[in-house]
Amino acid sequence: MTSITNDANQAIIETLQSELLANHVGVVDNSWQHAGHQSSGSHLVITIVSSKFEGLHLLDRHRLVHKALQSEMENTIHALELKTYSPDEWNSQS
Repeated sequence: MTSITNDANQAIIETLQSELLANHVGVVDNSWQHAGHQSSGSHLVITIVSSKFEGLHLLDRHRLVHKALQSEMENTIHALELKTYSPDEWNSQS
């Protein structure tokens, strides 16, 4: 697993922080594990902590993320694994 630091993926982090008021965004690029998908940023695991997730079911949380990343989903991201937490859920993980 490699942490993403390139400009395109920094934009993903900034978008999620802005759109979802995220306290924490972690992005891991697993593209190298998938044959035929060697381009960076095509297979991502994103962990997001946002108060906007409070009281929402998992599917609704994922919809918020997909809406925020609509352009990236259409152009760059092939596969996306999401780990979404409210601040209280995140703090209880620690």
